[in-house]
Amino acid sequence: MLDPINCKIIKTLQDDARISFAELGKRVHLSAPAVAERVRKLEAAGVIRGYRADIDLDKLGYPIVALVQCRVFRAKEKQFKQLVLDSDEVIECYNVTGEQAFIVKVAAPTMPMLDDVLERFCTLSDTNTMVVLSKPRDRVLPGSFVDAAGR
Repeated sequence: MLDPINCKIIKTLQDDARISFAELGKRVHLSAPAVAERVRKLEAAGVIRGYRADIDLDKLGYPIVALVQCRVFRAKEKQFKQLVLDSDEVIECYNVTGEQAFIVKVAAPTMPMLDDVLERFCTLSDTNTMVVLSKPRDRVLPGSFVDAAGR
């Protein structure tokens, strides 16, 4: 399923999900109907899970983004997961290996609001918070994705 053409399609859609099938076809040297069929198959297989807008949180009034490492207290994992699901400020959550069982990405409009979120997490876990200063790289696929598929 992931031949070099499909990999180029995926990479191109990652860069611009609004590209027309005609333009996408030009970039991968296929007709628009052929590209549309490949995209449909990638969607049906679950490789392409959806299309999303790239949102600037700062411009929406959420200038503070923090990564919170959480070491959940014994027997509190179920409650912690529910807290994550119930917290509107949480935009991503990863269950990871190591001492810090979860890494939670939080967006807040103010530092007091971030502090409020952290207080809720502290009832169920020890936390270590890192406020994001900048984001030098932001992509979903590794840069070598298209090259690796062409092996």
